[in-house]
Amino acid sequence: MSPSAAPADAGPEPMTASTRAGTVVITYISDHVDALNRAIAAFERQAPGSAGAVRVTIHRLRTVIRGYSHLFTKTPPRSQELDHLLEALKRTEDLERLRVHFSDRFDQLGLVTPEYPKWYGALEDEMRESYLDTEGVASQTWVAVLLEQVRLFTEHAQFTRDGDKPASSLMGFLSQTKNHLLETYGKLSYATDLVLARDETRIAAREAHYLAEAAAPALGATGAEIVSRVADLEHLLDRYRQAVIARNWLTRLPGADRADRLTASLAELEKQHLHQLGEDIDRAASDMAERWK
Repeated sequence: MSPSAAPADAGPEPMTASTRAGTVVITYISDHVDALNRAIAAFERQAPGSAGAVRVTIHRLRTVIRGYSHLFTKTPPRSQELDHLLEALKRTEDLERLRVHFSDRFDQLGLVTPEYPKWYGALEDEMRESYLDTEGVASQTWVAVLLEQVRLFTEHAQFTRDGDKPASSLMGFLSQTKNHLLETYGKLSYATDLVLARDETRIAAREAHYLAEAAAPALGATGAEIVSRVADLEHLLDRYRQAVIARNWLTRLPGADRADRLTASLAELEKQHLHQLGEDIDRAASDMAERWK
């Protein structure tokens, strides 16, 4: 059987379990190409949170295109420039989230702006500088070219036999994805570097989240339940990563700043927070494993 093309009017059609699997996924990809264009425009204005929005949308697109490549005869090629952009965006996003994270901590401690430590101002300056540095990368011509390649892919996608199958067939693929996530989490019990192992679990949870999210519109309550549980675990793991970054930032401050009583209190708060998040992660993963037996 020769590969079939996605119908031009596939996007607006309601998704059901009998909709072609390729149609469900290509519609998701098309929607997120538009979302990425909007996110890049916001980033060029240095809108708050826009670095994270660009990075998350790129990860969504790349995860779904790669993960569901078996549904299509051809997908856009991997871009080294995109990897560089993601790395630059990661630094900008981490700095911005770190600034918000510490601001929330100051609120918890009842501090007002004049009482903020000096290093917090330096963190804000570094974040703004990072936005300016990364903006030049995001506005380069290759970004527009890559977006156009992906858009053309969505408009002219050719489905394989798997892509022509009903969307209900995607449940088998999602089961493999869930198993991979649980296997990755299972490695935590004998990991020598728990922080690294939890971050690998976060990445597995992120991939499972986006792959399930792409298929969910056609899978009803079952698809929504998978997305909800995986997204909750990913959120906890992401918060854990943020607390690790905050703790590391504090421990790497110059000696005088690190010895400050407020900074020492923050470091202890992060330590307690990491312990609590570790317990929350274990509980969420255990509940998920029990649910998916």
